[in-house]
Amino acid sequence: MSSNLRIIFDNISDTASLTATSEALPIDYVKRAGRSYAWRSTDVGEQTINGTFTSPSYINSLAVLRHNISASGTVRIEFLLSGSVVYDSGDVFPSELKPLGEWVVGVDPWGTSSLSLLPTQQFVIWLDNVRLADSYRITINDASNPDSYIQVGRIFAGQYYSPEINAEYGLQLEWQDFGENRRTESGSLRTINTGFARRVSFGLDILSPQEFSRLTLAVARTPKENDIYINIYPEQGGVLEASHAFLAKRESNYQTVNNQFDSFSNQLTFNEV
Repeated sequence: MSSNLRIIFDNISDTASLTATSEALPIDYVKRAGRSYAWRSTDVGEQTINGTFTSPSYINSLAVLRHNISASGTVRIEFLLSGSVVYDSGDVFPSELKPLGEWVVGVDPWGTSSLSLLPTQQFVIWLDNVRLADSYRITINDASNPDSYIQVGRIFAGQYYSPEINAEYGLQLEWQDFGENRRTESGSLRTINTGFARRVSFGLDILSPQEFSRLTLAVARTPKENDIYINIYPEQGGVLEASHAFLAKRESNYQTVNNQFDSFSNQLTFNEV
């Protein structure tokens, strides 16, 4: 499977019928983009989220975004068709522990994850081949969660787009800091507003006519108002992948250039939701 960038343009989980083991906050909140919306369980017992699609669909990826699953928690993702499991991830630890060499004895607690320092957490599975499924099941076990509940902000599922030839060198990732420094009357420097949002911009400079068609059809059904999930360095792991993967909306218009015979290029920009 190629490690080129991947984008889930069409999130079929947003139109699925969802249920959860418990709901301190509604499970349907995972269909809403606002950062203040999230599903939350009532306790840290085993939690199962079931999503039933409007019709059987082809799927090869699922992302659990903005979760609070701890380093000791596990996630299991299953795709089903007519009640039969067609894919099973098994129990997976979504948090990456600091490897030996980065983990400092006597300084870092055992089980520390570098990714916990990032503003949002995510867990995503990618399949080599698409599976026909009419539902998915996410099982979360995290009995030691320090928050005393399990929380998920967004679930993305569907087929991902990945170009045959990856983005050109020069890809830019910007962390936009909402903080604004202002002087008070006494001359002190104070900061108002907090938070971050990422912005990524890259070019796809070698698109064959077939690749042009695939990308154009994907973008055409995804206007700027729609959320997408983008992952620039899929399956690379660590801070590199996590910092370049997020829920986003397209900022740029879709413009292509016929740069040479049977080849097209474009420039895309996405802003974190």
